[in-house]
Amino acid sequence: MISSRRLARLGVAALVALLVAGLAAPARSVSDEEVERAREAQQAAAAARAAALGDLEEAAAVYEALNGEYQALVFSMGQMRSRIDAYQAQARETRDEVRRRAVEAYMRGPEQEATGLLLESGLAQEALVAREVLARAVAEEAASLSSLEAITAEMERLEIELEGETERAADLRIEAEAVAARMYELLAARDEELAAANQSLQGAEAALAEQRRQEELERLRQEAIRQALLGPAGGVPDSLTPGFICPVAGSSVFVDSWGAPRSGGRLHTGTDLMGALGTPLVAVADGVVRLGNNSVGGNTVWLYADHGVNYFYAHLDGFAAASSGQWVSRGTVIGYMGDTGNPAPGAYHLHFGISPAGMGAVNPYYTLARHCN
Repeated sequence: MISSRRLARLGVAALVALLVAGLAAPARSVSDEEVERAREAQQAAAAARAAALGDLEEAAAVYEALNGEYQALVFSMGQMRSRIDAYQAQARETRDEVRRRAVEAYMRGPEQEATGLLLESGLAQEALVAREVLARAVAEEAASLSSLEAITAEMERLEIELEGETERAADLRIEAEAVAARMYELLAARDEELAAANQSLQGAEAALAEQRRQEELERLRQEAIRQALLGPAGGVPDSLTPGFICPVAGSSVFVDSWGAPRSGGRLHTGTDLMGALGTPLVAVADGVVRLGNNSVGGNTVWLYADHGVNYFYAHLDGFAAASSGQWVSRGTVIGYMGDTGNPAPGAYHLHFGISPAGMGAVNPYYTLARHCN
């Protein structure tokens, strides 16, 4: 028959379960998968930007080649213009020289032909002189006139070539500027995509972190409510048992038997972990051990952890190499599962207890449930 104290305890536990269920954290608005998708999108955007940057570098090489060709054309055009200017100056000088010589020939003509022309008279004499002057001028300046024609022809050819090169240079410049403008436009678009992806990822990560923080606060609040209602029966949070590991280095089964009646009117103040004879038992934390023996607990070990919590092991089949007063590290084998003390023969188990400094014994079940099996 279940005692009234046991019924009351079960009733409080049920009430706590209902309260905790009613205070469950809200459903996540951001999942790990969503954050991962945002991260993949950010990585894809970064890769696209890197590719665009590579294309921009190629475009820059094309632009430099086009610009180099353009600059070479500009230089060549400058040389052409200089040559044209020189030809124009030379043509002016040649024309001036032809005119000067023609005038000189005309002016010398009457003196050179004075004797032959004395017998001539009036207009006939003047006409004859003019013809002789012109003939002599043509004969003397034939080379200059030919040179002038050649200069003029070359100048015209260069002007036609210069016009063509000017158009080609303008086309090259437009092409180069268009290449650069397109690539900068593409890179700017990729920068915007990357910035948006970064913002999305940061937002998702921040939302998930805040969500987890709120969940942890809710968990701690529920734990506080449970402990406030159950007292020692509610156990302790992991923050009081940092680094805790299961004391049984093997398979075991256990239930919440806190407060169950025991011989002599006692109440159970621990958890019994059932397992095979000789299963290694380990220190759940760094600390100092004290070995003992009595008729109820059989072979016992107290582990005084460095973080201020005391752990109790009972019914050990035997001790490991550790001796009383020895400091051991977490995970060190300190004994083996047995049935010494008052258990029924063959009821191999570890009675395990937790006693935080200044609090007395508390229910270890919840701590064990989180870290064993």
